[in-house]
Amino acid sequence: MLTAKAMGYDSCPMIGFEIEKVAELINLPKDYVMGPMVAIGKKVKDPWPKPGQLPLSDLVIENKF
Repeated sequence: MLTAKAMGYDSCPMIGFEIEKVAELINLPKDYVMGPMVAIGKKVKDPWPKPGQLPLSDLVIENKF
């Protein structure tokens, strides 16, 4: 991902795919293992802001119900 950025590309790690199905789709040999999948390309818009940590006062209620 760092190399892609250095070359002017953007990247994003991907989860939620079926490793076995992708291995079958690309005819991955039985003695190989799938690693992480990373999408690489040029962004068309800015990424969504990452959510921050909620204030403790929004999560903890003391001395009442």
